[in-house]
Amino acid sequence: MPKLADFATLPRNVAIVALFSAAIAAGVSFASHGGFLESLVHSLAIGFSIFLPIDLSRRLIWGDARPPRLPMLALIGLSIVAGFFVGNALAGAITGRPIFGERVFMSIAVTAFAGVGINWYFYNRERVALLRAEAEKVERGAVEARLKLLQAQIEPHFLFNTLANLHSLIGADPKRAQAMLEHLNDYLRATLDAARRDSGTLGEEFALLRGYLEVLKIRMGSRLEFSLDLPQHLSSVRLPPMLLQPLVENAIKHGLEPKVEGGRIDVVASAEKDALCIRIEDSGLGIGRADTKGSGLGLAHVRERLAAAYAGKGSLEISERPAGAAVIVRIPR
Repeated sequence: MPKLADFATLPRNVAIVALFSAAIAAGVSFASHGGFLESLVHSLAIGFSIFLPIDLSRRLIWGDARPPRLPMLALIGLSIVAGFFVGNALAGAITGRPIFGERVFMSIAVTAFAGVGINWYFYNRERVALLRAEAEKVERGAVEARLKLLQAQIEPHFLFNTLANLHSLIGADPKRAQAMLEHLNDYLRATLDAARRDSGTLGEEFALLRGYLEVLKIRMGSRLEFSLDLPQHLSSVRLPPMLLQPLVENAIKHGLEPKVEGGRIDVVASAEKDALCIRIEDSGLGIGRADTKGSGLGLAHVRERLAAAYAGKGSLEISERPAGAAVIVRIPR
């Protein structure tokens, strides 16, 4: 069943055929020393009588899929033959001068050449678009593979520190140890679920962040305060899984943990005119002021994922605050 999106390029293709037909009319009128307007009417009538059956049939039958070669060649051949006679009859009715005599053979030759030429142009255009889409798919796969590698590097560090802290809490404070274990369980479950998906929802992302921050809250105690603000109507917005965690992790590791008194981190999602905005603010040491400055790999990776997922329309901005730093992620809606 064809979708409305399958016809998105139709106006552009109509414009291309019109320009191509006008160029043919100019060439024919120059070669035959005839009137340009009459040649233009014939060229447009024949051009669209050929193009529309091919293009509309292709979209209605195959949608955005690539059509089989033999049926497509048969459709093009029949449309060129039928389009010549239908277009010639239509143009003759409009101008009062149907093509006859020697002009018929010239018109047939021009029609055959133009029909093959314009279909070859559209074929190659779609082939390039298909190759570009495949290249983007490969790039997204490479970015996600790097995500898995990054997770493999980061998660053991977090997990070992948490387990060491859990071990010390079991004897000193069993209730806090139990709470930490519950939050760690929630976080690991959310992480494993996210790692198996190509996309998730903002609600799932915030649930993962909550599990992560709850574990850190027990580890850091009063040195960490946090808030997560997600309006209900935005919870179903889709985005790449675990997109925000590296940003929150950076804020904790390089901003709040190195600060003696700790601080606060706030994650807020809001809707703008044509984008979803996620703001991550911390009251830590600020950009580049900690001994653990990091390699910038996490931020670079988030930028790569945004570029791959949203064709360059997503953005990541980092700015200083009077105390701490702010990271703003915008993705198109």
